[in-house]
Amino acid sequence: INTIDISNVKDKVLNWYKDNLREIPEITGDSILRAENVSFSYNTKKQILNNISFDIKEGEMISIVGRNGAGKSTLSKLICGFEKKHDGKIFFKGEDIVNKSITERAKLVGYVMQNPNQMITTSLIYDEIALGLKMRDIEEDIIDKKVLEMLKICGLDKFKEWPISALSYGQRKRVTIASILVLDPKIIILDEPTAGQDYAHFTEIMEFLKDINSKLGITIIMITHDMHLMLEYTHRSIVLNESDLVADTASSEVLTNPDIIEKASLKETSLFHLANMLGIKSQKSLVDTFITYEIEVMNK
Repeated sequence: INTIDISNVKDKVLNWYKDNLREIPEITGDSILRAENVSFSYNTKKQILNNISFDIKEGEMISIVGRNGAGKSTLSKLICGFEKKHDGKIFFKGEDIVNKSITERAKLVGYVMQNPNQMITTSLIYDEIALGLKMRDIEEDIIDKKVLEMLKICGLDKFKEWPISALSYGQRKRVTIASILVLDPKIIILDEPTAGQDYAHFTEIMEFLKDINSKLGITIIMITHDMHLMLEYTHRSIVLNESDLVADTASSEVLTNPDIIEKASLKETSLFHLANMLGIKSQKSLVDTFITYEIEVMNK
């Protein structure tokens, strides 16, 4: 983009920027998930997480980004209790959950794997969504009510009697999310929620997640390599690299801050270069304005 001549449109773009200037408000509210100096290693030779601290607010949609091996999935496993022997503390609404079992944590935090086929264990949609409730010995009439409600929320009600084998990849993804949502967690962690999907299905699943975040108030944490997802759908990102916390800041800052970009081996957004070409000192401001404007146009 640095080689593009924009002299004939520069004034128009600058006027658009000034007319549509946006500031993304800082997320406030009560803490729902807090990590305090969390460190973890599978052996004494390699540190997977090193002194990680953050505080996620109720109702946030947030990204955890970083290269492969940065510690993203390990952090999720510690939160869910799949891995437990770590230094530091993890709090849910101010309560230390170190002694809570995987089953107890599952009532607070749901985990959705990248590949839905690795989660699905039954042949029918209804049975898959009902499975977790049955394992908790919930009464059948309550199960039926909850499953039907979740089918509607997730846009799967017309497929109630369908076999899972008849569904598309994206629809199966919805089934796995529904099977977690029906258990009423307060937080959902999704590992690469849009991996392997084209733009249409990417938009469909992300708008669905945004919808349940808004309507149900569920806090959503996404592990992703997708910088477009990070910028457009999460205003805040936690950046990991080689076991360390590189940044916990606005997503637009992640791809416009040279220090963060270098430390996390990321690539700056083209809007960063455009801001420089326009003489806009706050590259973050242009990114925030563009993303917010784009969302407003899409929602009309």
